[in-house]
Amino acid sequence: MTPIYIHGIAALSALGSGKQATLAGIRSGQSAGLQAYDAKLYSGRSTFVGKVTEPLVELAPKLNDAKNRNNLIAATAYQQIADVIEAIKQTTAASRIGVVVGTSTTAIAEGESAIKHHQQHGELPDDFRFAHQDIGDTADFIARLAQVSGPTYSLSTACSSSNRAFISAQGLLESGLCDVVICGGVDSLCELTVNGFDSLEQVSPEPSRPFDSRRRGINIGEAAGLFVLSKTPSKLALVGWGESGEGHHMSAPMPCGSGAKRAMEQALESANLQPADIGYINAHGTATQLNDAMESTAIEELFGNQVPVSSTKALTGHCLGAAGAIEAAICCYLLEQKQSAPQWPQDFTQADDVKSLNFTASSGQLSSLRILSNSFAFGGNNASLVFELNEHNHD
Repeated sequence: MTPIYIHGIAALSALGSGKQATLAGIRSGQSAGLQAYDAKLYSGRSTFVGKVTEPLVELAPKLNDAKNRNNLIAATAYQQIADVIEAIKQTTAASRIGVVVGTSTTAIAEGESAIKHHQQHGELPDDFRFAHQDIGDTADFIARLAQVSGPTYSLSTACSSSNRAFISAQGLLESGLCDVVICGGVDSLCELTVNGFDSLEQVSPEPSRPFDSRRRGINIGEAAGLFVLSKTPSKLALVGWGESGEGHHMSAPMPCGSGAKRAMEQALESANLQPADIGYINAHGTATQLNDAMESTAIEELFGNQVPVSSTKALTGHCLGAAGAIEAAICCYLLEQKQSAPQWPQDFTQADDVKSLNFTASSGQLSSLRILSNSFAFGGNNASLVFELNEHNHD
């Protein structure tokens, strides 16, 4: 594939806002961004979540009709790329700038509050806007925020949504429909997702431990990761992508890992790379029994145990539709530092049902300035991306 270049990155998660806070959180490890969930699960159990604690921006009066937590998280992250977009708009028509966002929650939290209000008062609150429940709401909001009018839409394939947004953005640029795409993912915490995963008995009562013998499930998180993409060369690029849809089960991955392996193989093939060309793998690594066993099998079959592997979900929580985007931001930040991410926790003990991979205990220098990032979702929706740092290119 033709590389797609990155000209701006915005990251907001439980680790903090921007590059420095994100890297500091990764280096500190030990579930840096996770905190006890401040509400009881319907089951009576408890858990940890990755909550954004950074103060969220106030919207301009003309955007107040778009106010919900998902959009406020998006707007707070957008500040990090606002100057880049404004500079691009000096030479690029607004109609040539698109927006593609991966998400799964939009304004579900506000919908939950509205339903409770209706149960108590017999009517919906005056400020409730049903349009916020639309899966495209956040993409539309970002387009309004940036004042652009190119193709604008959201993708929602559960936990692979953001990786698929990158793939879709690549298509918009390659086809000539857009000159620039604002791409990424945004998701916010709500009772539906936390309790939904708890009903599947997949929510951990403690900070998650991907690939660990003591792993007990996931911690739900919230985040925004936004990127400015174009075909104009820069140092950071998306150089390969792969996707598969095995449809094995509604919520369980194919145990042999063939769907995940195919997505990774396609990503390497499209980038014209061999497994040894990858310097670090950011695993999907949910800390669930089925995913970690499956993913380790797929990685071992393709890469052996030579490439460093870890999961940053132990630090941010599993950010669902935004997982791929916040992890893409982490991957790009790591590339700029030429380092891999550490495996959390320090007392990591590999599980018996997990293949022997090169799990990283601390940040290390990358052997290659290319990182593979995996996102695997319900229904067998798998997507893998390859990011590269080329120091000879300049923004």
